[in-house]
Amino acid sequence: MFISNHRIIALFTFCFAGIMSAQAAVMSPVTSDAQGNHYLLDTEGMTRKGYLVYVWQLQNLAQRNEQGALSIRTQVEFDCRFRQSRVMWITLYPEADEGGAVISSGMVSNPQWIPAQPGDVTDELIDYACRRIMR
Repeated sequence: MFISNHRIIALFTFCFAGIMSAQAAVMSPVTSDAQGNHYLLDTEGMTRKGYLVYVWQLQNLAQRNEQGALSIRTQVEFDCRFRQSRVMWITLYPEADEGGAVISSGMVSNPQWIPAQPGDVTDELIDYACRRIMR
């Protein structure tokens, strides 16, 4: 099997960038829910375009979910104007804080906007992200 130098360099660059971005993440605890699940946001990697905030979220679960995950990392978009969110990418891990081999990972097909309800976890996450990046 023949692999060109350009493909090797591209693959190395892609892998290195992924490793560096994962190491650069600064996950800030934001809130927890009644079930004992904890929610954190990557405050250093947060970006914004208009009223939209793009951020990586980590959810550490109190108990394994049906797929066997104890932590879930998602790429989320928060709409600060209309107070809604949608998940763009999701990765499941068998241990807390993204520990262990990835159970599954992939882009969400047809992501839908979900309105935040006053006082729910999404409402708190939107408040935190929008206040932090809009200042």
